[in-house]
Amino acid sequence: MIRRLLLVAALLAPLPAFAQSETRLRLSESGSATVQPDEVTASLRIEARATTAAVAQEQVNRAMAAALATARGTQGVRATTGHYNARADREKQEFIAQQSLNLRGPEAVIALVGQLQSEGLLLDHVQWQLSEAAQRQGRDEATRVAIRAVQERGAAIARDLGLRVTALRDLYVEASPEARPMMAARAMTAAAPTPPTVTAEEITVTARVTADLILRR
Repeated sequence: MIRRLLLVAALLAPLPAFAQSETRLRLSESGSATVQPDEVTASLRIEARATTAAVAQEQVNRAMAAALATARGTQGVRATTGHYNARADREKQEFIAQQSLNLRGPEAVIALVGQLQSEGLLLDHVQWQLSEAAQRQGRDEATRVAIRAVQERGAAIARDLGLRVTALRDLYVEASPEARPMMAARAMTAAAPTPPTVTAEEITVTARVTADLILRR
């Protein structure tokens, strides 16, 4: 009798959760965030022409040493040297030597660029961008926006089906590369120490989230 009652109780017990039917819903949503750029990058060139390669390169070397000293004396600015090139211009029978100087840092970089232009350096480009910390901030905010969009859309679809979201099985996040703001026009010569005009525009960072949601009644 006891065995029979136990068997009846087992048959009447609810099915375990894993045996209940479920629907898997995969959704993808994008989110964006605007971040104010907080870092300036610039690239300048030193160029010298002379009748011998030695003289041209000596002029570049001296000018670069002076430019580096000036740049490294500006608080918060990181200065590094770039490509160095020397070649012969057979038509003009002279040698040309060039070396680039790369700058990165706060807004003080813009004034520094103007000073270096007045000392004869040629400006190749200057622009605002996001620092690593600002990029992370933008990606995190864009990801939060995308996750909320997935949650809201998943809940709406579940309601239309007479179901509810009970779990989030998998989540994939893709953040876009940093968008570039507008940069100032190139200034290849500099007759005065007036710094270049570089406008800072908000940069949009995007993220895309793909999630697998579990729907049940």
